Amino acid sequence: MPYSVKKRKCKTASGEKGSYVITKKKDNKKLSCHTSKEKAQSAVRARHANEAEITPDILEMIYERILLEYKGKKKKFSGSHPDESYQPFDEEWFDKKGMTTWDEDRETTKQYLKDIGLL
Repeated sequence: MPYSVKKRKCKTASGEKGSYVITKKKDNKKLSCHTSKEKAQSAVRARHANEAEITPDILEMIYERILLEYKGKKKKFSGSHPDESYQPFDEEWFDKKGMTTWDEDRETTKQYLKDIGLL
């Protein structure tokens, strides 16, 4: 349904003085009050988004966009806790004597860490 933003004195839901109201285009009845034109325009966009019918084509476009955005981001390895994250190891640090007991173990572990992206 089409909405419009009109400059008119009003009170917001929290009791503040507002200057912009949202109305239906056919009707002059106030639907909501906002303190700035930008906030009122954002509310109109939100109302349109809530009324929009989401078709499978739109869902596919949203899914593709999310995948493209994710693909461009750097890999982050996280644990089970939100504040827990794993940083990649430095190969020189890993190759220090005493980190693993046997050269064969060191190479196996190094290859595993490379495979999962931590080295």
